[in-house]
Amino acid sequence: MSAAAAAAADDDLDFDFSDHDLDDLPANAIQQFEADAIRATQQQTQTRRAAPESDYGLDDGDAVVNLDDADSFAQAQHADAHDAYDTYDAYDTTIDESRHFDHAHDHAHDHAHDHAHAHDHAHDHDHAHPHVQALQQPRPSQADPGQLLSRIKQLEQDKAREKRHADDLKAKLQTKAGEADTLRRRHDADLRRHERQLADQHLFHGGELAKLRAEMETLRREKEQASTNNMFHQHDVRDAAMAPRTRKPMAARPKPSAAVSPAATPRKKARGPLADGFEDDDLLVASPSRARESSKTATPSLASKRKRNVVDASPIPLQLSEPRSAKEPEPVQREAQIDAALLDYFRKDDQRFDLLHRLLAHRSSNGTDRVLEVLAQHAFPSDPSKRLSSIFYDALAAKAFSDVHALALDICFAICHLWTRCLAEKYYAPVNLLLDAFHFVLACERCETACQVKGRFIPLMIDSIDLVANPLSKAAKVGEDAVAALYASGHREVTAQIDVLGCLELLYLIATSCVSMDGTESAELWASIPSDFAIMLLNKEQPIAQVSLMLRIISTSALPASIGPITSSDSQVDSQASKEDALIGRLTNLFTETPGITADCSPSSPSSPSSDPPETVTESDILELRFQVIDLLTSLSIPQHGATRLAQNRICIGRLIKYLDRLLILLYKSPLAPTQDVTIDSINSTMKLIYHIVTSNPGFDVKSKLVNTLGGQHAYLVSLTRLAFSDGLVLEAGIEDAVIDMAHHILDEGLSLEEGEAFGAVFSTATSTL
Repeated sequence: MSAAAAAAADDDLDFDFSDHDLDDLPANAIQQFEADAIRATQQQTQTRRAAPESDYGLDDGDAVVNLDDADSFAQAQHADAHDAYDTYDAYDTTIDESRHFDHAHDHAHDHAHDHAHAHDHAHDHDHAHPHVQALQQPRPSQADPGQLLSRIKQLEQDKAREKRHADDLKAKLQTKAGEADTLRRRHDADLRRHERQLADQHLFHGGELAKLRAEMETLRREKEQASTNNMFHQHDVRDAAMAPRTRKPMAARPKPSAAVSPAATPRKKARGPLADGFEDDDLLVASPSRARESSKTATPSLASKRKRNVVDASPIPLQLSEPRSAKEPEPVQREAQIDAALLDYFRKDDQRFDLLHRLLAHRSSNGTDRVLEVLAQHAFPSDPSKRLSSIFYDALAAKAFSDVHALALDICFAICHLWTRCLAEKYYAPVNLLLDAFHFVLACERCETACQVKGRFIPLMIDSIDLVANPLSKAAKVGEDAVAALYASGHREVTAQIDVLGCLELLYLIATSCVSMDGTESAELWASIPSDFAIMLLNKEQPIAQVSLMLRIISTSALPASIGPITSSDSQVDSQASKEDALIGRLTNLFTETPGITADCSPSSPSSPSSDPPETVTESDILELRFQVIDLLTSLSIPQHGATRLAQNRICIGRLIKYLDRLLILLYKSPLAPTQDVTIDSINSTMKLIYHIVTSNPGFDVKSKLVNTLGGQHAYLVSLTRLAFSDGLVLEAGIEDAVIDMAHHILDEGLSLEEGEAFGAVFSTATSTL
């Protein structure tokens, strides 16, 4: 069959409706078709109850959906779709059976039946889509996909949160484990170090114990040896004491010899009647009674035995006999002759009595009373019965003085002892008297004595000055009312009893004495002075005389390795470099600060003497003080250490240059003023100091130090340019040529060629217009 024929046949089949076919249809066919269509599109009533909110499809054989498994979820969706399509097929079968039942009456018209069936199938197909969509809706026992998706998202968030929490716990666990491991390692290291230290200590103690035992053994042997020697010596002494004494040999009495004739041999005389060994003739003469008894003379048996020596004995002595020697007269001791020159030397050179005489005659600062006499009027509150003069005399009486210097040193120590008790008992009335005596003794002595007493004097001086200066400095920073309240509280009496200026003068005497020595006396002195004490006395609240004297004292601290007070602390805050920077900053602050007047502003009372009116601080005094600061900085910069510290300070160079600029402005601000000479000297000294700092530190950049000072760059350009192009005439008369050359040198290193020509043109134009 051709395509055209087939198309024609299809057209015939679609539109070949005859009246007979329509007549054969039952009367209610249309209503039946409409009822079937309506019944097919309606959803059957579900008798199954709605699942509760907690039902997740696990009842009545519902499939379990694994939210983490995408394949299982897809299978569940496919199963739901399959059930829906099965329902659709069941409805479709019912419709077809109804249609076949309605058209079973007409068997004669097959073509019409087929055409009607096709028409009905197309109609049913048109109504099948909404029915299928209705069937595809989830059953009440099944989960909604949107809810499942939200549930999945929520579970995924919970899972991520739990995972993060687990990661955090794992990180914390690792941190704790690391900390525990670190602590364990530290503990092991400490334990090993402790064991090492114990072993070293045991070894050291063992060695020391061995040494001590060896020393004890040596001492024991020496003791035994000494005991043995002592016993031997005692034995020798006993033997020497028990030895028999040897008698001195006595000289034999010379026997008398008979008169011998030189011509014949002498004969033996006859024995006398007495026979007593003496010549009877002599006895008879002496005793006539004996002669009356017996006049008969007996012949002596031994004529020459024990014969007495008579005067008329033979003048010729025997050859073995010696005449008795005459006793020599004892020499008369002559008196020792003392050289008169030696007596004059002792009389003139023994200065101990001279020092005591001068001390006893020394008068106090009031000029009327002697110091030691005034001390007799004071006694400590703890011992009112004993005067200070008695304590002083007792201290001197207990000493043995070999020379005048030892006497002076002991006098100073006795004064320091009294001063210490005055501060301890807060009895300040005798402090000025002790200070006068102390100053007098040191003025009469050599520098060594002043250096030896610095260890006892410096702490007393610092404590005494703190009682006056520290409260005054704190009150002056608050205001005049605080100063008045301070004096009203009794500070006036303390100020009158403790002379701060006198203490500083004595400190200056000791400092200059230490500088004249070649040892470490200066370093020891400045190591005993706190840095805060020196800075406190440089505040503008202190009297200008005390500030000036403190500047002179600090000028003696320029040592090869330090400037100012010396500290032994290694901390960064209290290091030597930080203390030196603080001192330099305090000194350079005086270029801009004006010393104030902090006198007693409280009214005087009858019980207390009225205070003297305060002296006015003039412009000349301020310039003199600042000129003294320049001299001090110059002294500190002479050692290389001081020059380096001034160069490394962040504000020193900037403040010096700004002060130089103010001095140049002052020349024209107050022309021909009484301070003209001081101003010119200050300009010369300041420029020399800046040049010395720059040249003493190779590679030093001036401009890098100006950023820390407000207006430093402007002052640098203006002041140095004005000095470099100065002619030294009229108001600038007195500026040295060397100072002008120094300014030129610094400008040449700090300015470019174009900048130098521009500044030169400005000042040359100004000079030409004049």
